[in-house]
Amino acid sequence: MYKVIVVEDDRIIRRGICQSIQWEEHGFTIAGQAGDGEVALELIEKVKPQVVISDINMPFMNGLEMGKKIKEISPETRIIFLTGYEDFKYAHQALKLKAFDYLLKPVDSELMLSKVQEAAADWEDETKKEMRMKESLPYLQQKFFQQLIREGDQRMDVEKELAELGVELEGPSYAALLVHSPASFSEESNIKIVEITSSLFLQGNFIVINIDPHENAIILSLDDEDDNRKCQLAQQLFDSFTDHFPTITFGRTYPNLFELGKSLIESRLAMDMKHIMGTCRVFSFEDTVSSREQTENRLKELEIELESNIKLGIPEKVSSTLKQLNKTIVDQKSVPLTELKILTLKFSTMLFFEVEKWRKEVGESFNSSDFYKEIIKMETLSEMMEILNGLILQWCEEMYKKHDKNHFSHVDQAIKYMNEHYHDSTLTLKKVAEFIHVSTPYLSNLFKLEKGFNFGDYLVEIRMKKAMEELRNPDIKTYEVCEKVGYNNPQYFGICFKKFTGYTPAEYKKQFRKLLNN
Repeated sequence: MYKVIVVEDDRIIRRGICQSIQWEEHGFTIAGQAGDGEVALELIEKVKPQVVISDINMPFMNGLEMGKKIKEISPETRIIFLTGYEDFKYAHQALKLKAFDYLLKPVDSELMLSKVQEAAADWEDETKKEMRMKESLPYLQQKFFQQLIREGDQRMDVEKELAELGVELEGPSYAALLVHSPASFSEESNIKIVEITSSLFLQGNFIVINIDPHENAIILSLDDEDDNRKCQLAQQLFDSFTDHFPTITFGRTYPNLFELGKSLIESRLAMDMKHIMGTCRVFSFEDTVSSREQTENRLKELEIELESNIKLGIPEKVSSTLKQLNKTIVDQKSVPLTELKILTLKFSTMLFFEVEKWRKEVGESFNSSDFYKEIIKMETLSEMMEILNGLILQWCEEMYKKHDKNHFSHVDQAIKYMNEHYHDSTLTLKKVAEFIHVSTPYLSNLFKLEKGFNFGDYLVEIRMKKAMEELRNPDIKTYEVCEKVGYNNPQYFGICFKKFTGYTPAEYKKQFRKLLNN
């Protein structure tokens, strides 16, 4: 129902307007009546009607004065003025007020209903337009900032565009941050980012834009001396995430709004260097700036030196050169991710050859294709160096295995620890790696290399075999077995057990008793 308020100082006319039309049959309800503008304003502010039907010439506050006030307290309300012939001079002023229409008294009921219906329809159309604009505004803001990141501020009037998109920043200085998450931002994550930014900046001094499912941009308005608050915000945002840590970058601060695009592009350039600078950390564009010319030649020299040391079969020298290569790449901060992957594939192939050569001497071999797939998927320099260092270590182990029959590899140590601690529900790859003093990725890769299966599968196998032994005891309960083999959730244990054996724990006990009876 559309709400209508009737304002008329003549009680008989007012009653006639309310009763001469079957308002409810046409989708309207009379939400209130008033004899003057002052009383009407209180009603209008409270009810927020779609349509007000009002006489122009009234005591205390006339209709025109009331109309000005309505535009302030309920600007979306449509006003239809009623005027006598002698007050027709007011019609011109009513038009200036942008009243929806005016009608000359006495008013025909059908004409009045028709005008009220038109006013309600106009209100409906305008409301829908505003809702569509409100709903599309985040999308339009997103598209604008995506374009700004790609093209900078060369092709657009940044200040004008921001004003049209409802973005108002007080200044006098401006800067941009990018927050990139390995997982898609949830609604809770977006709310958290806004809340933390709000704790440091007033509402008019920032805007958070969701650039894509994995990335948010934060545009800041800063005081000249407040540049350190930008760093403070970046660190607080980073510290607020506990399940998956984001990578946060920020550009320099600029004194003009039309230069905002520069800071945003700098944030993007810094983010594009996360494969070298490292993920899950905070760093600025200035942290990534370096002198490429000073390090480019050194990079080529180290590549040649690394290749030579591998061919000479000196793993210790290879390890030393690789450290220097890693440092040089980090210092240069401009080697593209694709080029790093090519380098890693090249040297991993050479190292695989050395490892395989020594493995064959002791009657073993392995498939390196899984490693190549892992390298292709890698996103950071540290991951690639982890792979290469792991292969160098494996090469050393294989070289000296022939001379040391009592050799006890890292995988052997891990398996021994797992057999002794399988009942620990907190047992993880990371925990085992820490115990034997190696990195988690290295131990994971070593498992695949030496045993042909991963850590998780082997741990499940140990636990399931132990569970099978325990379940042969007819007096033991399933939940007791569950706890004994490192599971906190009996239901999840049951799922794992059935997947491994083909039976539920109860079915397995039953089958085992049958075998004993036979």
